[in-house]
Amino acid sequence: MTYENTLNTREEALNFVNKFGCVTLFPIKGLAFPNLYRAVVGKDREEKFAKTWAWADQLAQEKKIHYRKLVKRQVTLISLEMFPHFYKLHRKTEFNETPQKILDFLKRHGATSTTDLRKGLNLMGRENKREFTNAMDTLQLAFAVAIVDREESPKMTYTWDLLERWMPKDLLRKAETLSEKAAKEKISAKLLENKIIDRAEEADKLLGWR
Repeated sequence: MTYENTLNTREEALNFVNKFGCVTLFPIKGLAFPNLYRAVVGKDREEKFAKTWAWADQLAQEKKIHYRKLVKRQVTLISLEMFPHFYKLHRKTEFNETPQKILDFLKRHGATSTTDLRKGLNLMGRENKREFTNAMDTLQLAFAVAIVDREESPKMTYTWDLLERWMPKDLLRKAETLSEKAAKEKISAKLLENKIIDRAEEADKLLGWR
């Protein structure tokens, strides 16, 4: 791929995300999709890994991009230009059981770490990990929550908040003005422009629209 090992700075990483509209954080087996890890310059895998996470975190926390699980349920970086279009198509507001309990907790308590969320909802312990993880995946895919911080010490942990409280209001308002048809056309055109897909119809399967 022509973009491999081409990004030397965080600003170049931002331009990379903006060019493609959305890229995955790491390669996805069996899928030819632009990803930040391969594009980052590094002397070895460890340096590339560290830069990839650091730049993604910094850009997201500065609200220059948005990241969440999306493409094939893997962490995906989305440009602010394309965010309203993805939000329009993937946003859901009705949930059952654990996902709804998580939303209610965040609404009451504000930004909360993964550990405190699990404690607050009595979902600590290995036996409850899958239930919590599945619920968070559901909420990420539905554009209902946002990662607002990530710490690696003593182990990697996320801090979460309601997406509508975290993302800039002008982007959310723009999404409200879009039709689903217009949003699909914009995303498909971006994928075609960057030769990620060959036909507009391929976006449906790639992004789980049906």
